[in-house]
Formats: sequence, structure tokens, C-alpha cells
Amino acid sequence: MPFIHIKSLPFEQPRDISEILQRITEDFSNVSGIDKQHITVTWDLLSAGHYAVAGEVSEFQPESAHPLLVEMLLPDFNSREAIGEYIKAVAESLSRHAQIPINNLFVNCHLARSGQVFDAGEMVHW
Repeated sequence: MPFIHIKSLPFEQPRDISEILQRITEDFSNVSGIDKQHITVTWDLLSAGHYAVAGEVSEFQPESAHPLLVEMLLPDFNSREAIGEYIKAVAESLSRHAQIPINNLFVNCHLARSGQVFDAGEMVHW
């Protein structure tokens, strides 16, 4: 069930986003022990000039500003320690495979509660 959603500006030097998504999925699976079939990773590109930090906009993804924005959704049964490991694993994987400095990532985690998820045609309880 983990969902990892990434947003960034377009890269001036194109990246193979499909390959990066596959590598993040594999890395997350290895760290979490969750089978890849249950992990979803997306990447949305913001339009050039549609992302401001401190009022400054950019056409392309800078290496030291406008951090990549990562939202994670995890089941709430994970321990605080596991959640921390998963966040760090995603940041390290994304940095390594997208060739972005790790200090230019912003990762936020949300927790899904049992009975508040609809998947595969039914309410999910854990």
C-alpha cells in the first residue's frame, strides 16, 4: 500500500524518470520487506515557472533550491522507527538515482488508518 509521490520542475539535463521510479520501488521494497507489487511511486513534473521558493521561480530543477517535494502515504501500523527508516531510504534512493543532492529534498509522510482506505473494491482494515 505504500504510495510515494514526487514532484519537481523539469530537469535541464533530462533524467530517465521511468528508470528512477523502478529503482526507488526496488530500494523501498528491499528496506521495507514489502513486495514491489504493493508499492506505488509517481512523479509529476511541475510546469516551468510554476514553483516559487521565497518568491523566486525557476524554469528548471535547480540542484540547491526548489527542493523536490515527496509525499509518502503509509499504513499507520508501522512503528515510528520504521517510518523514519522508510523516509530516509526514499530520500537516499531518490538522491542517488535522480542525481539530486540529498539536502535538496523535502519528504513528508502521512499515515493511513485502518478503515479509512478503500482498495480493490473494498474497505481495508488491518
